[in-house]
Formats: sequence, C-alpha cells, structure tokens
Amino acid sequence: MDQNKEYKILLIEDEPEIRESYEDMFGFIGLPVDTAENGLDGLAKLEKEHYDIVITDLNMPVMDGMETLRRIKKKDESIEVIVITGFATIENAIKAMKQGAFDYITKPVSFDHVKIVVNKCIQKINARRENLELKNTNVQLKELNELKDKFITITNHELRTPLAVLRGYFDLLELEVAPDGNPEIKEYLDVINYTITEMMEMVENMHDFSSFKNYTTIHDKKKVEINKLVRDVVRAVKILFENRNINLITELSPQEVWAEIDEKMIQKAVRELIQNALKYTEDGGTIRVTVKNIPERKQIFISVQDTGIGIPTEKLNLIFEPFYEVQDVLHHSTSKTDFMGGGIGVGLSLVKETVEAHGGEMAVESKAGEGSTFTIILPCAS
Repeated sequence: MDQNKEYKILLIEDEPEIRESYEDMFGFIGLPVDTAENGLDGLAKLEKEHYDIVITDLNMPVMDGMETLRRIKKKDESIEVIVITGFATIENAIKAMKQGAFDYITKPVSFDHVKIVVNKCIQKINARRENLELKNTNVQLKELNELKDKFITITNHELRTPLAVLRGYFDLLELEVAPDGNPEIKEYLDVINYTITEMMEMVENMHDFSSFKNYTTIHDKKKVEINKLVRDVVRAVKILFENRNINLITELSPQEVWAEIDEKMIQKAVRELIQNALKYTEDGGTIRVTVKNIPERKQIFISVQDTGIGIPTEKLNLIFEPFYEVQDVLHHSTSKTDFMGGGIGVGLSLVKETVEAHGGEMAVESKAGEGSTFTIILPCAS
C-alpha cells in the first residue's frame, strides 16, 4: 500500500485481544490505526478527528455496530465503514452494506482478507479524491475562462472608443494634406493609417472571438458558390503580397460547388488561412489555394497549402487553441504580412469555430521545415 500515512483508520472493537491483533496487523503494513472500545467511544473520537476508514464490530455492548454505522454515515457520508461479523451473523453484515457499509470481514480474522478489503477501500477513497480534485480543477478552469472572456470583452470595448477617435482625427488630418503635398508627411500619414487599421482589425477579431464563445449559431445562411467566394477572397488579399516575393496560385473546381453558409464568415475564414500562410512562408515560397468537390462524400474542400516553416508534430494539437502562437511569444511582432509576424493568436481558433458552426470540420497536415496545408471541409448544399 503506497502512501499509507495518508489514510487514518479507526477500529471499534470491544475485545482487547482482537484490538491488539488488528493494531499489530496494520502496523505491519504501515497503516496507522486508532482504537475505541465501543460505538460511543468511537463516535467521540470521530468528533475530534477525521478518519478515512472505520472498522467496527457489529456485536458490541453499549452501542451495537449497526447503530454506530448509522450515526457515522449521518455525520459524514464519505467515511468508509467496514463491519466485522461472525459467520452466524452474515445476514446482518449484508444488511449493514445496504445501509452504507463498504464491506465486511468475518471472524476469525484472516490477515490476507483484511488486507484485500482495506486495499479495495483505499482504492475507492483514492478514486473519490481524484474525482474531487478534477471537479475543483474544472471549477478553477471555468472561473479562469470566465475571467478571460470578461477581460476580452472589456478590452474590446475600451479599445473601440479611442480607436474611433483616432480614426476620426486621422480622416480630418488627411483632408488638410494636399495630394501633391509634402511626400514625407504623406508617408507618415500612411503609417498612421496602416497602424490604426491593424489595431481595428485586431479589436474586431477579439470581438468575433468573444461573440463566438457565447453564440455559435449561424443566422445569415444562404446558398453560396464556393469558387466565386474563394476567387473574391484571393483578389482582395493580393494586395498583401505586394511586398513579398511569394507566388499565389489558385486552383478552383471545374464545376460549380455550392454550400449553405454565412458568406462573410467563410470569406473571413479563408482570408485568415491565406494570411496565416503568408506570415509563415519565406520570400520565394508558394501559397496554393484550391477548391475541390467530393460528391461521394457530399463535401467541399477549401485548402490553403504553403511551402513555409511548417509545424512540429507535437504542436499540431495546439494551433487551434485561442492565443496560441507557433513562434516564441517573447519574439512576438504584430503583422499580417511580414514573415513570422504575429497577431493576437485567435485567428485559427476563429476559423475552426466558424467552420464547426457550419457543420464542417478543419483538417491540417504539416511537417516542420516543409510547409502546411489547412483544409476547410464543408457540407455541400442539398
């Protein structure tokens, strides 16, 4: 028996010789045991200390074992009670078990049998302790998640107002600068505009993430042709490739493929996958966006494949976790186009939430140093 000192045993037995033999027995296997002469004496000890296991004789003067069992269970249901009985009173032992006793030991006492019963009892106590620990951990995790969601909601709200003010004053400032004015000032304004736009996009992602944590039902569904959707997204993101020497290839399905989706949400998901590929692909690489119709499975595959840095196998199960980044957070730099530029780490999580809310699933294949393929799998429209 491991860690036996963690379990306290109380033996209630009116015969001194039996008490001594039990003390010797438990001492031999390293289990500390206290003793009481009768039920009242035992209950008095239970008022002063906690015991994990009580072993009590059924046939005792002053208070019999059955009444002792009833009072112990009334005081603390978690205390495990093992009753001692003679062969002639096994019916009473079974009755005791129906009233909450864990098991019974018959007289004359067998050392091996006692060890087996007590071991089983300890296993039950361990299982209960582990379950309680898991419940407490789950409660703590739930509280942490609620705190995180609250922080995201408050941060999102608090950032929106100053950003709106910044955007407003920037627009006014831009009106004061002539198109053919000082090129240096225009360059400064472009930097300010880009930074404000980046921040507003980040806040929008936080808002989307917070919303999805609470509302996962899609309300604005309609039949959408997926080739067109992907073509529109690729056209919109091409501007992000201007400063990167990366080849963007699109391979659409030869036939029209239709899915019943919220068009804006799936557009955003596809755009996020392309931007993610762009961030983790070095200059000179290739990003390939494909659409495949799998009629026999009644599914549509939208894949974004890159020749980037790839993801180590041990990290594949983490990439869809909120706020997770492949690179070291100590070397974080915010950008949606720069190589290894980070965001707030909710993009892929949002993609997965979006796809699953549409009854689809996400798939990812990757090898460190060779690249990754992220695939959105959606059901075809009926």
